[in-house]
Amino acid sequence: MAIKVPTSGPLAYIAHHYNNTKLHRTDAQIEREKTLGIGPLSMPYNRWLMFPAAFIFQAICGSLYAWSVFNDPIDKELYGYTVKGTKQVANQHNASVTFYIAVGFFGLSAAINGPWLERVGPRKASLVGTTLFLIGNMIATIGIHFKIIGLIYFGYGVIGGSGLGLCYISPVSALQKWFPDRRGIAAGFAVCGFGAGSIALAKVPLPLAGAIGLTKTFMTLGFAYFAIMFMCCLIFRVPPPGFQVNGMDMYRNKVNANGDVEAFNTDKTASNVRNPAASLALIDSIFSSEYRLIYLMFFGNSIAGLVVLSRLANIVTDIFGKDNNTATTVVSINGGFNLAGPLHGIILTAWSIAGVGGGLLFTAIYNNLLANGYTINDSWIYSKNLYWILGVASIGFIFIMFVRTNIRDRLLPKADGEFTRTRFFGKFIRIGSFGVKVLSKEQEDREWAEYVESVSQSTPSTMHEVKGAQPVVIDNKDLPGKTEL
Repeated sequence: MAIKVPTSGPLAYIAHHYNNTKLHRTDAQIEREKTLGIGPLSMPYNRWLMFPAAFIFQAICGSLYAWSVFNDPIDKELYGYTVKGTKQVANQHNASVTFYIAVGFFGLSAAINGPWLERVGPRKASLVGTTLFLIGNMIATIGIHFKIIGLIYFGYGVIGGSGLGLCYISPVSALQKWFPDRRGIAAGFAVCGFGAGSIALAKVPLPLAGAIGLTKTFMTLGFAYFAIMFMCCLIFRVPPPGFQVNGMDMYRNKVNANGDVEAFNTDKTASNVRNPAASLALIDSIFSSEYRLIYLMFFGNSIAGLVVLSRLANIVTDIFGKDNNTATTVVSINGGFNLAGPLHGIILTAWSIAGVGGGLLFTAIYNNLLANGYTINDSWIYSKNLYWILGVASIGFIFIMFVRTNIRDRLLPKADGEFTRTRFFGKFIRIGSFGVKVLSKEQEDREWAEYVESVSQSTPSTMHEVKGAQPVVIDNKDLPGKTEL
């Protein structure tokens, strides 16, 4: 059933914002984007330039994952420190909250600004995000200089995090349009730069701070990041109208030699004969049971990683007794395991909520234990938090078991008394008032054939091939699972 969209009020504006994603470009702009450079230095634009530009751009965004190397220096700079034995211990420990705030606004910005990005294009969006990140770093610089933690929270956390969220999504969308024939590789290569950034950039701040001071370090890195990101922004753009490669247009529709979108046995466009499971509108997808389950799974499984990331350098120095250089090395190594991990789209809000909620809860427990006699070298201040983190992560793992991942799982009608369904090693399992029922392959095939037959008889129109069954005649607009605004 389709979600009814309001026609007036704030909800109508929100619906319009998320449904209006058409890019508007003038003929002059389209012509300019066919080349790169100015005057005699210009050259024809090549789509492969997007790969290195996107990777470098995302690597700068990935500096967020190296934030933990700043925790101890900022806490000492703002609150002073006490010498305990041979070690300087900060009097307060609040710098890590900046990371949680940045993660929160990162995901919020990505989710809200996605449609706007599609309307204005990746170059303008990435320039806005880059500028916000620079402003955030400058405000954080002022906060460090005047020892005001609130300015660091607002600058790097709110402004910088919002800018990074917009920057994160800008090149991914464009890359997928330039490489419809390699969408997975394009998106994966772009976002893996995010993890790669922390590998290199984790090793930069502490030596730089030792040479020029913490305040100038933030200023220097802020302008350096801006300069590199600005150059990348100039490369970002979307394909011109009529673009096609390997028989596909930018939206991955198959096109013929004349550039027309091919239809199957009728004059309808390819968009009318796609897999019915892929035809949900955005608002319907968000309210689907699969999306809710995936959202909860990402929330549960993101908490542990984000909390550890926010404290990783501190764990290495405080619990394992290693020096700062070793701590930055561990942060860099950890970045390597994030090469294939980033998320994309509205689902990033689950990641953000996990970072903010989990991080603040961790900090509250951490500070409470310090106030009750424990020291930063006691492993219990971390171990106690692991109990609730493990519990939340386990719940997230359970949720993913009930996500319906293929067309049969999504479209087969529910049995009487069925609550949910899952698959385990390929076996179709129903759970309901009747208990747990495992369907044999023959029974599953029989139910699917009956369903396909019922659909083909009730909605004849367009020949559509459904994976796992014989081609049947169905009308896509009336197919169960198809919803429209």
